[in-house]
Amino acid sequence: MWAFRPDPSPRWDLLEEAFDEARYQWQQRAFFFQSASLLPGQVAELHEERLRAFVDMLAHGSSRVAERLLLPSLQEDDRERVGVAAMALLASEAPQGLTAVLKELREGAPERQVWVAEAVSLSERPGLASALVSLLGPKEPPEVQAAALESLRLQGQPPGGDLLTRALAHPAPVVRLAALRAARRWPQDAETGLVRQGVASGAPELRAAALEAGLVQAQRPVWGACQAAAEAPDAMGRTARLLLALGGEDEDISRLVKRLDTPALRADVLWALGFSGRPAAAEACIPWLEDPVLGGRAAEAFCAITGLVLKDDLLREREAEDDPLSPLEEDLRTPLTPGPDDALPLARTAAVERWWSEARKHLRPESRVLGGRLFTATSLVEALETLPMRRRPPLALELAIRTGGQYAVEHHGWLHVQRRQAAEARGWSGGASLRPFATWMSR
Repeated sequence: MWAFRPDPSPRWDLLEEAFDEARYQWQQRAFFFQSASLLPGQVAELHEERLRAFVDMLAHGSSRVAERLLLPSLQEDDRERVGVAAMALLASEAPQGLTAVLKELREGAPERQVWVAEAVSLSERPGLASALVSLLGPKEPPEVQAAALESLRLQGQPPGGDLLTRALAHPAPVVRLAALRAARRWPQDAETGLVRQGVASGAPELRAAALEAGLVQAQRPVWGACQAAAEAPDAMGRTARLLLALGGEDEDISRLVKRLDTPALRADVLWALGFSGRPAAAEACIPWLEDPVLGGRAAEAFCAITGLVLKDDLLREREAEDDPLSPLEEDLRTPLTPGPDDALPLARTAAVERWWSEARKHLRPESRVLGGRLFTATSLVEALETLPMRRRPPLALELAIRTGGQYAVEHHGWLHVQRRQAAEARGWSGGASLRPFATWMSR
């Protein structure tokens, strides 16, 4: 790009500015993807298009740009600088960029390996998949194998049944966790027995990943394990509660509602109920609408089921007393810093009750709705494209389960890739798999 300028020397001031802008966007990525209000199209415009433009500017500079700016940044103890440098090096056509990134992935400090892996997982460099598969050899460190598996999953590049089977039986938990996530993506390549063994793992994160992968494989015993874990206070319990809401029968939803009486589980249960689509779940959210800690989450869940939009007399202004620290004995996981819940709109209970007294007359108790619309294959796929960012991952999981992994939307990937993945599912009709999980899971 510099050859057409009278002076082809790099404009270091512009390149440094581009690097700083890309670094800021990379730092903000988690915020955008956890937003309770921003939609996918907005995040694509506000965040991803800018990030990609700045990375491209860095990637298509001369070799001097890589030598002076990118390669040194790859060695720094700064997550954002390492990530931007790795993305730009992978986006460049120069082979030394790929070599440097893979070397850091294999030999770098453990923390930098994680940062580099985050960038690798988003790279669209042609031929990268074969390089990642080569990192799955038995002599590679477990962290490297796990990073390679995660990257292949996000890129939609299957590692193959043999490699996945070996990873599922690997002695290192970090590799087994990555393998279970890959098994959710490619259930036909994963041995059901090895996935089921993960449910009995000692680590809650492994058990949670095994629940997801096992249900994508339609394993009936895994559904039973999910029901049994619904009261656990760990990662497996949170996943189990969400899965019961997505695919449970009436008695499963009733069990979830009863768990609102358990203070330590209340926030998780409200989150899960918002995905159940059941009138009984919406009803259960109303008593919590003016709770000083959980009022926003209760309103979000109620509106997610019913389609109610909080405005005018339905909307309650947030006041200082709405943001107290919750009692320690009630919720040990309540964050002490602002999070996505703090931006949620609050509801006036009396106004919502008046609205609900009429709206619920049009819903059958056994029906399931999504944003007030009857739950169908079409409404599920459309929700992935239209709901706020933080509500999309559970629905992506539901789509994977109900289609047996045929359609996967990787919610950590680039949004233009996610849109393409969701579009591929538009022809899915659902059929019997739209019913509660227990009615059709049989493996």
